[in-house]
Amino acid sequence: MTQHDSRIFAPRSISLIGPVAELAPVIEALRAQGYPWTIWPVPTDAQDAGAAVAGVRGFAGIAVLPQAPDLAFVALRDGALGAVLAELAAKGAGAAVCPHLAAAPEAPPLPVFPGGLLIPAERVALWPGAEQQAQMRRGVALLCDAPEQAERVLARARGLPLSYVLPMSRGGTTALHSLAPRLLADERVTALAVQTETLGDPAALVDLGRVAQQHGKALIFLSTGLGPGRKALLRRAGAAHVGGPKALVEALWILHMVGPLPANALSAMACAPGLAAQIDAVGRRSGLRFAALSDLQREALSRDLQAGVAASNPVDCAGLLNSEDGRLARVFAEMMTGEAVLSLAVVRSGAGGLGGVWGRAGLAAAQARQRIGMPLALLALNRAEMTRSRSEALMQDGVIPLAGLKPALEALHAVIEIGTLRPGGEPPLMPRPGEEAPVTVDGPEARAVLGVGAAQAGDETGAAVTLDLRSGPSFGYLLRLSRPGGGRVSALLPLSPRARRDLGQELGLGTGAQEALVSALGAVQDHVRAAGGAIAAVEADLSLPEGGEPRAHAVRISAWPETDTTRRRSPE
Repeated sequence: MTQHDSRIFAPRSISLIGPVAELAPVIEALRAQGYPWTIWPVPTDAQDAGAAVAGVRGFAGIAVLPQAPDLAFVALRDGALGAVLAELAAKGAGAAVCPHLAAAPEAPPLPVFPGGLLIPAERVALWPGAEQQAQMRRGVALLCDAPEQAERVLARARGLPLSYVLPMSRGGTTALHSLAPRLLADERVTALAVQTETLGDPAALVDLGRVAQQHGKALIFLSTGLGPGRKALLRRAGAAHVGGPKALVEALWILHMVGPLPANALSAMACAPGLAAQIDAVGRRSGLRFAALSDLQREALSRDLQAGVAASNPVDCAGLLNSEDGRLARVFAEMMTGEAVLSLAVVRSGAGGLGGVWGRAGLAAAQARQRIGMPLALLALNRAEMTRSRSEALMQDGVIPLAGLKPALEALHAVIEIGTLRPGGEPPLMPRPGEEAPVTVDGPEARAVLGVGAAQAGDETGAAVTLDLRSGPSFGYLLRLSRPGGGRVSALLPLSPRARRDLGQELGLGTGAQEALVSALGAVQDHVRAAGGAIAAVEADLSLPEGGEPRAHAVRISAWPETDTTRRRSPE
């Protein structure tokens, strides 16, 4: 951490500037958080100039502060705020936190955090109204475009260990690519979440994914309305995304406690009547796979399950909740011994005391976790039942506390995606649109450009694949392949031969057809490169015979006409 970073991320002096009524609660929050360093209030009420605030000595202005503060909390608006920011910059302050700003001003005189700032690891609480955060040695970090989105995450965190909550300006991709690498390099950060609707420069995002991989940290985005191109860009960066703060909180609990999951293989235990079928249905709709049980698991489970209950995954444990003989803990433990990379015990109950359903389920989970050591989560179907105290108690036992079936399963899908992606590679190829509408060529001319022959009558024996390549300034070139019957894959260019072969495997192609696909996609990619970004789209129906050359029909290539302007923009 550089000296400049330490002033922001580990401040040893904080000045608070604004009306006494707004400064006093912040000083109290800093005290409650246990902040041990210097606090300098500067009240702006005319009658209170230089007066003490909440028992802390006040100063009559920024100019008379003993030295430049590392951080300043400025509870002012409009012109008064701008004047104070300029004065802080002249004094040499490190950064300013502005609770009445929704977005940082353009070209501020010093770094500005709109809305608030939390650094629980340093016991810094500069977010009015935020719940007190426990000081943690390590925790997750959150960068957010919109302070109100951070507040929604904080309202649902229920004891989630946090190291940083830092707002950016809206659409602040410059701040993202400045702050995120510093947070990823911080040993106190276990995972980084980014709330943004603007991913910024595709090459910079892929580089950020590479930084996350170098530091062994997971990168997850909270974004809504992402199209397939930007989703593919996140995958290229080794990152996943969720659509709401509920799912983000659940994903961060998993990432903090066990990290990304290396495979799509879960086991589930239903601790309420009729719940197993619901878990199975919602899980499969979420793209999750419940691992098959081995014969040894089935045999062991049959000894503890009630008569008539099948040893399956998900398994129905509802009848064991009232047992006092350890059978529930043994069933949990047995479900953790197989192929599953994480086991999920789902509880639905209004009973809350230690002697109730939650007490027995929590005790069984803790015993199973201690016995087996594999990741185990306890999920409250009713979110209100997973309180902060219950979450913290489960965390102490090494059990992941989750809440809400749909958000938790969305989170699991994202965490599995992070664990199974291979981030990095070359920066995405980017289009350079011309000033005129694209021109389309098809038929023999288009096939000749790609170097593929026309499909023949005897090609029906080969695999049929539809190729669709689209360009966009926010992601580059998105390649989508599909087969009759529903197989679909997508990826961004450029693709290595291995990555092209992997796409063929995902489509279920035979070895020979995979090689034909590698050749066809290589021809498309070479043409896009040679055109210097002038290609707008490529469409083709491919025939990929086993052991033969790829052929195609219905080939269409759209490209922007070259002009003097595009000629000047094209790479050498």
